[in-house]
Amino acid sequence: MLVTVNAAFGQGTTTSSINGRVTDASGETLPGATIVAVHTPSGSRYGNITNSDGYYRIPNMRVGGPYTVTVTFVGYQEFKKENVYLTLGQAFRINAQLSETSVSLEAVEVVADKSDVFDGNRTGAETVVGLEQINSTPTVARAIGDFARFTPQATIDEGNDGFSISIGGQNNRYNSIYIDGAVNNDVFGLAGSGTNGGQTGVSPISIDAIEQFQIQVAPFDVRVSGFAGGAINAVTRSGSNEIEGSVYRFWRNENLAGKTPRDTDGARERLANFSAETIGFRVGGPIIKDKLFLFVNVENQSDETPQPFDFNDYEGDATAADIDALRTKLSGFGYDPGTLTPNPVILDSDKITAKLDFNLNQNNKISARYSYVKADNIEAVRSSNRTLNFYNRSEAFLSKTNSLSAEWSATLGSNASNKLTIGYVSVNDDRDPTGTDFPTVIINDGVGRINFGAEPFSTANLLDQTVFTINDNFELYRGKHTFTFGLNAEFYSVENLFIAFNYGEYEYDDLNQFLTDQPASDYFRLYSNRDNLTGDGSIAAAIFNSSLFGLYAQDEIQINNDLKMTFGLRVDMQAFDDTPENADFNNNSIPLYEAAGYDLKGARIGQFIKTQPLLSPRFGFNWDVNGDRTLQVRGGAGVFTSRIPLVWPGGAYNNNGFNTGAAFIGTDGFDGVFRPDINNQPGTFDPTRQSGNIDLFAEDFKIPQVAKFNVAVDKRLENGWIWSVDALYTKTIHAVRYENINIRPSTSNLTGTGDNRPIYNRRDEVDDTYSRVILASNTGRGYAYNLSTTLTMPLTNGLQSSISYSYGESFNVFDGTSSQNSSQWRGLHSVGGRNFDQPLVKSFFSPGHRIIAQASYRKEWNANLATQIGLVYEGRSGRPFSYIYNDGDRLTNEASRERSLIYVPENASDIILVDDANAGTAAEQWTALSTFINSDEYLSSRRGQYAEVNKSRSPFTHIFDLRLIQDFSINAGGKKHTLQFTADIYNFGNLLNSDWGRRYFVPSDFELLNFEGFLPDGTTPTYTFDGVLDNDPSANRIDDSGLTSSRWQMQLGLRYTFGN
Repeated sequence: MLVTVNAAFGQGTTTSSINGRVTDASGETLPGATIVAVHTPSGSRYGNITNSDGYYRIPNMRVGGPYTVTVTFVGYQEFKKENVYLTLGQAFRINAQLSETSVSLEAVEVVADKSDVFDGNRTGAETVVGLEQINSTPTVARAIGDFARFTPQATIDEGNDGFSISIGGQNNRYNSIYIDGAVNNDVFGLAGSGTNGGQTGVSPISIDAIEQFQIQVAPFDVRVSGFAGGAINAVTRSGSNEIEGSVYRFWRNENLAGKTPRDTDGARERLANFSAETIGFRVGGPIIKDKLFLFVNVENQSDETPQPFDFNDYEGDATAADIDALRTKLSGFGYDPGTLTPNPVILDSDKITAKLDFNLNQNNKISARYSYVKADNIEAVRSSNRTLNFYNRSEAFLSKTNSLSAEWSATLGSNASNKLTIGYVSVNDDRDPTGTDFPTVIINDGVGRINFGAEPFSTANLLDQTVFTINDNFELYRGKHTFTFGLNAEFYSVENLFIAFNYGEYEYDDLNQFLTDQPASDYFRLYSNRDNLTGDGSIAAAIFNSSLFGLYAQDEIQINNDLKMTFGLRVDMQAFDDTPENADFNNNSIPLYEAAGYDLKGARIGQFIKTQPLLSPRFGFNWDVNGDRTLQVRGGAGVFTSRIPLVWPGGAYNNNGFNTGAAFIGTDGFDGVFRPDINNQPGTFDPTRQSGNIDLFAEDFKIPQVAKFNVAVDKRLENGWIWSVDALYTKTIHAVRYENINIRPSTSNLTGTGDNRPIYNRRDEVDDTYSRVILASNTGRGYAYNLSTTLTMPLTNGLQSSISYSYGESFNVFDGTSSQNSSQWRGLHSVGGRNFDQPLVKSFFSPGHRIIAQASYRKEWNANLATQIGLVYEGRSGRPFSYIYNDGDRLTNEASRERSLIYVPENASDIILVDDANAGTAAEQWTALSTFINSDEYLSSRRGQYAEVNKSRSPFTHIFDLRLIQDFSINAGGKKHTLQFTADIYNFGNLLNSDWGRRYFVPSDFELLNFEGFLPDGTTPTYTFDGVLDNDPSANRIDDSGLTSSRWQMQLGLRYTFGN
């Protein structure tokens, strides 16, 4: 079997182990028996002797195999097992019974079942993906997400940052990612993928450098921490005594992709011309036979990802003639906004991985790895049916990552061992706008929106971060007990320049307002208040350090041959530098907020979060019910402390009142008339001037923490198949909560319909010196659950397969999908106000139903010819989304870009619609709206009530991926040489039938109704409903963007391999 589920083995697992008991023919223990395991490809030797109870343990063994294991004792016949293979994190049990007879016994040959879930160390849910599955799995992206999807509790999505991975319904930023045991998270937390350099969409390491993956969901071993979702660990390949290597090329283009997926009979077209190519090589071998080994992998990836767009699909008011008029207007400023054609995302990256393994002796092993990843990315923002993005609204991103890790594994006599891991990572990210420097412009265009000018979050954006980690695990073996004592220390250093909207952002109500030089309806700019520079040259960077310490102890008890229990306790503490002090805010503004009724929970600028211990007790068990590995019950309970994305607390070092300033219409007498020069925007440099946003954290703020409860049953069926049932429940202990303490309570409400939500005045701040003053604290509200079942067919005559079904939901208060604290608050869906209406709601990460199935078949026609096919099916619920108002910020006036949930009218008199040239008369709109509500199962149940957060989902999707492999081999010079041809087909179903393989995109906030203003009373709202939707049965749009879309794509590959 290719997918295995086994026990945790450390902070970032890199090894496996063998354990067991040695007895004589009568069952009496044999203390002092010698066990030696030899890794045949490298000659690496591992060994130990049994203790007084006959138990032995051989820790820190290299993954893979084959191994030959021998057991000897004076006066007894040698016991031998051959062809033993070890998977990552596995504790493989070999119980040996020795005979006193002089008759020579044949060596016992056994191949370890790599999917053998009947592992005594296994407690919580996890998945291991080995080389066999890596090689047989269809993968066009060649990314971690292609393999993490085999975890039933995981949900994988493709975004601008590549694959994002949510595990157990938790935030995708709440995962730990390790390479060879060392932290390789994007600890600052900007990349949706959670990986270093991930904002460019690049994978942190080549798939050709990986030996095995491990995805842990609920490991009840205290050595594993740093996550609330899951831990993803990759261990890299190593060299062996034989020189082996591979040279490869993968490519795809517009001729290897399907035509436009449509529900209608419209024209179906191919993608615009593009090319994507990956080339590389790997080689491994001995420097000193049986002692010192080298592995090297080098790879270049050069990809274009087309983003189809047809202007005829645009639903806004602007016509092609209007766009021409806009271009003419902009050319008068000397500015070219770029094209509106299907602009591709461009990625060029280089990856290097080098690894040394040194066998000092049987008891001491050292390994060291260096990785380098450089990625250059142009992230073209795609246009859609409601948004026009000109090409020069894109972002240019350059990222460089250098990563080092070293590990020393030592067996200290027969009763102790130690493993020390040290890691260092340096990441440099530089994000810039494309095109000529120009302010950001937003033009509201009916139900559409037109964007051009600088991408607002790239105008001043630099990030340098380093991570240094030390992890040490000491194990002591006493009878039936394995005692573990360990420490983990992570040291972070961050320098982040981030001044969003630095070039100024102008917003207009319609295109004519901009073309006729009328003042903008809204303007916003952040600028450096520490110098007079615009862009990356400013010194207004947030510079800070943080550290995370963990101490732990654990007792693993082998109660008997059939029952193992683990008890452990972990203590984690995170420390931060204090923020720069702002005495004016502390002395003058805080009393105003407290007088307004806000509890600041000890928050002050200059006194940051207190260092405080967080306890994580854990308990796990494994029970072999019948004693024959046919029925296993396992599980546990424990607390998990997650890293927090450092960008959140990092906001306090940047938004402190004097680092950056904010400008609006009226600032320095600015009247809102457009200024094309980015160096002539409002906002006067004045180091003594206080302004902008403030980020505060409660004095006793705690990093995220959850409790996990997991129970499972594994049953080996009579035909050898394995059936597993797994139940997981996660309860929030500490999550992040936000409020804006600079906003006053509402003084009025909407009138005229059943919608009576409060109205605010966001310009009436408690202290108008500042804009948003965001206070972060904790909430304990939130939970998630997941039920899964898996049926696995072991490898039989070249055929292997498995299928899993899971269902889960998750609920929280804040999803934490933004990198900015003010956006976290502003993005909260609300009816009663963001500060005063923070209910427990369904999470954006709530997984719903999911089926993952895979099958692989290999046919060896003869010694030189083999064919293999790999098939993967994923069926899953669509992503949750909410129905909100377009222009909702003018409706309640609480915050800009507000996410106001709609009120679902009970009848025509429960909403005031107004005539519109595009949407039709009010009566026509009501007919279309009522039809739409009736067609939506959820909305039709909410008439006369408010829509709830994330209670709707896009449709269920069915995707098949296929991999075809053809090998041609010869033996020459004592080595095997193989020429391999591959074809990876993403969305194979769409290749078979153009109506199959549909994926749907619905924004997480679907703007169903357009707010048009108030009646003369100032409190009765009016709306329009876009009649274009009347032609659609739902709000769902066929997804035709990116690599994993509704359009099939094929990648061809050619590989030459020698020496294996």
